Amino acid sequence: MIKKIVHLLSEGQRKQGVWVALSVLARAMLDFAGVAALIPILLVVMKQDGGRGTMLALCGGVLLFVVLKNTLVVLLARVQSSYQLHIYREFSRRMFVNYYRRGLSYLKEKSSVRLGYEVNYVCYLFSSCVLAPVFHMAGEAVLVLLMVTALIIWEPLPGILLCGAFLLLSVVYVSLVRKRLRRYGMEELEARRRQSRTVVEAFRGYAELEIARAFHASLASFDGGMDFIVRNRLRTEVYQLFPSFLSEVAVVGGLALLIGTGNGDLGLMSGVFAVAAFRLIPAVRGILNSWVTLQNASHTIEVVAEGISDEPQQEVQKGIPFTFKHGIELHKLSFAFPDGHTLFGDLNLHIGCGERIGVRGASGSGKSTLFNLMLGFFPPTAGKIQIDGRELTAANRSEWHRLVGYVPQEIFIIEGTLAENIALGQPMIDRAKVMQVLEQVQLEQWADELPQGLDTPLGEYGSRLSGGQKQRIGIARALYKEAEVLFFDEATSALDNRTEQEINHALEALSLQHRELTLVVIAHRESSLAFCDRIFDLDVCDIVYNNKE
Repeated sequence: MIKKIVHLLSEGQRKQGVWVALSVLARAMLDFAGVAALIPILLVVMKQDGGRGTMLALCGGVLLFVVLKNTLVVLLARVQSSYQLHIYREFSRRMFVNYYRRGLSYLKEKSSVRLGYEVNYVCYLFSSCVLAPVFHMAGEAVLVLLMVTALIIWEPLPGILLCGAFLLLSVVYVSLVRKRLRRYGMEELEARRRQSRTVVEAFRGYAELEIARAFHASLASFDGGMDFIVRNRLRTEVYQLFPSFLSEVAVVGGLALLIGTGNGDLGLMSGVFAVAAFRLIPAVRGILNSWVTLQNASHTIEVVAEGISDEPQQEVQKGIPFTFKHGIELHKLSFAFPDGHTLFGDLNLHIGCGERIGVRGASGSGKSTLFNLMLGFFPPTAGKIQIDGRELTAANRSEWHRLVGYVPQEIFIIEGTLAENIALGQPMIDRAKVMQVLEQVQLEQWADELPQGLDTPLGEYGSRLSGGQKQRIGIARALYKEAEVLFFDEATSALDNRTEQEINHALEALSLQHRELTLVVIAHRESSLAFCDRIFDLDVCDIVYNNKE
């Protein structure tokens, strides 16, 4: 397990880890010194050497040492905590970036709730329940080793027997519960994923659940998951109580061995042993409890390892911007799913600069997939896509994206202001330009009436917007970007006829204002394609209809 953890760390993180390990060693030595500092007080009290003043002075000196020691321990603990949080931050960011860069097909295949849970919670669990216990176990193990060594040097036979008692009980405990704790951890992780999914689905599907009076099903699923998590936690906590019992048994057993085999002043020996036990019991308990936590969270190592692994990426071509003066050429384009199902083949299509092209076809014919191909999200199985004669690939698609705008059926609305949604991702917002594009999509009057104008929050997922307003914001976003090609993926399918007509009129007006603007529109309804110059029927692939004939 330690090898797996070390393998996850970068070279820089490993070097920092060495310093953290040294700080853990220093803390253990300071804790040992703190226990050893109590021995002189014990000896003076038991032998009654000196008066009360001497004993109080000694206590004062030891107290000062303990304060200084604990101050250093706090500073060293901060070094460890900072390192763990740094690992959490770096791993969480890497997982977020890696999942995003694995592309659209990967994100469609996986659950967004699961990926979000892994990025945010599993990485934190790895930091707090894997790294932290490893450091804690190492520190406490060094402390126990120092104390047992000191006892063996002082009284060899009792010290050896005490060490054997601790070791035997620990081995028995580890062998009995290791596999169970790993299984409980994996089961709890999956249960928490299901809980997150249940809650998110219930909130997103509020209207449908309420109308169908189906919330009880979601609640039953939530209650069942919560019952399982509670039972799992109770089972785990039972095992977490064992270390206290085992450490106390070992100390009592060690004391009995000390009395039975020790020589000399049993009172002094018992006192020294009691001082040692004062710190030895928490140390052994801490080792075993940390081990329990580590085993319970060990599954996060595999999740993090998969998440931060950098999959081979095609080198991004920079410095060669696309131009769009002539058009898009689809030459013998074919696409098949990984299972071998072919969606379409030998597709040929030319889209000239400034054209308005409609794409239609039956459900499942591959209209949205065709868009994802033209946007560079999916690689074609065969054939190629050329922009002004230059082939579109995964390596250069980011340059192509500078020229395009995309308006899907469900517009992506961030939980921000109107201006932030129009200038999506731009650090500096040109407010005048925002108002200009809002005027072009006929939202200027609506924006003026908002309580905070352009600074009005749009709510989670655009909950304060109508369907038509969302679509217009999507178009305004593309215009703000000054896109030269606009892709509309059934953007009006969920709208009523009047709103659909308004959107279509707005698009037609835009294409008349910007003759160089190219529109590619997917739609089921013929009315949504009425303003197009040509309509490409994907069911027959190689036939283009002129809508104006």
